[in-house]
Amino acid sequence: VTVKGQRHEQAYSFRLEDKGAIQSIKFNPDLSVLAIKRNSNSVEFLNFPSIPSVPTSPRSPSSSMATTATILQPDTIEYSQLSKTKASKLYDFNWLSDKEIVFVTDLSLEHYILSAKQRTLRQLKTHELSNIHWQLFSREMNLLLISAGTPSGNSLIPFSFHKTQQQQLVKLPKFEVDLPQVTNLRSNSTASSATNQSTSKRCNELTERDCMLANIYGKSYLFIVRQLFRVAGQGSIEVVLYQIEDDHKPAQKRHILRLNLHGRCALNVVDNLILIHHQPTTSCYIYDIEDKSTSQYDGFQTLHEPLLSQLLIQPVNVNWQLLSSTMSTAPATIELYSSNWIVFLPNVIIDVKMGCLWYLLTNLDYLLDNIPDRLLLIDILLRRTSGKASILTLLRTLLTNVTAPVQIDSNNVSNISSSHVLDLWIEMIDHINRVFIENSPNRPLLDQSDIFSVLSLFSTIASISATGSSTKYHRSLSITSNDTTLDEHDQNHSLKFAISVVIEYIRSLNDYNISVQYFIYELLVNLLVRNNQFFQLQQLIQYQVLTDSLQLACLLLSLSNTQQPTTQLALDMLKRLTNANEEIVEILLGHNFIIEALHFCIDHLPITRTLARKLLEAAIKSDELLSSTTSNQKILFYTVYTFFEEYFQRTTTISALAQSTSNNEQKDELEMFKSLFNLHFRNQESDVPNIQ
Repeated sequence: VTVKGQRHEQAYSFRLEDKGAIQSIKFNPDLSVLAIKRNSNSVEFLNFPSIPSVPTSPRSPSSSMATTATILQPDTIEYSQLSKTKASKLYDFNWLSDKEIVFVTDLSLEHYILSAKQRTLRQLKTHELSNIHWQLFSREMNLLLISAGTPSGNSLIPFSFHKTQQQQLVKLPKFEVDLPQVTNLRSNSTASSATNQSTSKRCNELTERDCMLANIYGKSYLFIVRQLFRVAGQGSIEVVLYQIEDDHKPAQKRHILRLNLHGRCALNVVDNLILIHHQPTTSCYIYDIEDKSTSQYDGFQTLHEPLLSQLLIQPVNVNWQLLSSTMSTAPATIELYSSNWIVFLPNVIIDVKMGCLWYLLTNLDYLLDNIPDRLLLIDILLRRTSGKASILTLLRTLLTNVTAPVQIDSNNVSNISSSHVLDLWIEMIDHINRVFIENSPNRPLLDQSDIFSVLSLFSTIASISATGSSTKYHRSLSITSNDTTLDEHDQNHSLKFAISVVIEYIRSLNDYNISVQYFIYELLVNLLVRNNQFFQLQQLIQYQVLTDSLQLACLLLSLSNTQQPTTQLALDMLKRLTNANEEIVEILLGHNFIIEALHFCIDHLPITRTLARKLLEAAIKSDELLSSTTSNQKILFYTVYTFFEEYFQRTTTISALAQSTSNNEQKDELEMFKSLFNLHFRNQESDVPNIQ
């Protein structure tokens, strides 16, 4: 026996003693116990040692295809369990967990717990049913569906397990599935009459091959495939979805997928998209039950048409030499939609003749070129787990249509209205933030860093360079093989468009109570400054569109060398923060506003020796700067020193304070200020009245 699967890259092989034909063979989830059904009344069990861990080193695709099987040595002692329902026939069994198993007979469900160490099974509970026809099982959905009772097989009983606790198998309300009405098809041929009888029989009963279980958008559904014939040789396909409730309510028919074709078909579910493979036309039709544009509610259930039609699976090549060293066949293309295919939910396709297994995936970038409605497209992508990359590509392409229109030919440049693009941006970004704040599972969550990766293309629109008091703009963005320089009008238009886009993104974040990150504000401030829109910047700050923060204030200060108004904006913002008083003093001192800093300290900071020293040092430096251009005689130092001398004299003098400290360096520094003051003012009495 060889074991292969998606979770284990390496294959495993072992040998079993031949005790008759094997009807069913299944490992438990952790591959520690093998269950084998050889007859209609018992199941045999065989323990296995721990499975060797799979190497985590990266492998090339060729090496993964050519892996060799690891030989496993099962336990030599087998043990078995007989069905405890008398006169019953064992149909099949299912592993609910590593230690739980359920037997499905024609009269009951038998729930057992297994002890591999003791090689025994203990019965937990038996659910007696009558006339069981078939079963569907899904461990991922924690669901077991039984067809029992009516001869037509359309009476179904679901059982859920492990919803609230282990070792629990709960019976849910029974429900009946509608069978399609049989239409009498008129035909004179004998062959057609035989076909009609076969179709009539299929319509009068529900079989296991017509049903499947799948999880769509977090809800459990039963899929039923119907072939409907209205006229001989013509028909259609319907896939009916029954939602199986978790709150002990009977399952309800919620959705019907319609396809106006007939013939053999199969279903896959990939990323909450339902794919109907139609073999006669060798094509695929995609449905999305959450899409409103292709659905219609008739008062009872929702009818759906295909979202995308006549799609093809990407051709697959198989190199047989990688699979077997004895085969010399050149790489061959697999026949798509072959009659040898077997399809399993959610996304497995097996070619039984070639021995190949594939997992079906979706290429979402294909949608970008085939769905012209951008709002419909963004909604579709926001419902896909792997949709983030395609959404970012869509947004980037949308904005580039305005900032860097693509050259179509020598005389034509795509000219999409910037107002139309802005309207689309507003709608799309609202949808993105709504999904983000809902934080639904299996949805792409685009945070501000993701959107900033799109908005960062605006950083290439303009660069600022100051010469004196003038500001020049230039843009160089590679569009084709040559660089194109936009004229001043186009440049200003792109800047204004970029500002509008960023402001609308901030507005959307505020609408959904999402805190705006600093780098978004930084981009907006840079764009406004580059476009000389200081009044707009002031308005945005005043009306709290830009939230006050220390980082934003520092950004405004960094722009003050070329744009002086930003200094006052930064000071006002720091004052509103109420916890940035020391930063305000540093800013005032850095701009040589000594007296203003002294007044601010008097009103907002406690007067300390450290603060006095800081202001006295700044006053001396400022006087030195002023003395080179004026006849200043250290008037700032005089003003600051006399204030602190008077202040400290109410408690103690500066000199006494200096003597009280044990730090010689601080004492010498304070003495230096006193000596400097005495040198310039105490010994020159005639100058004091003039200074005063």
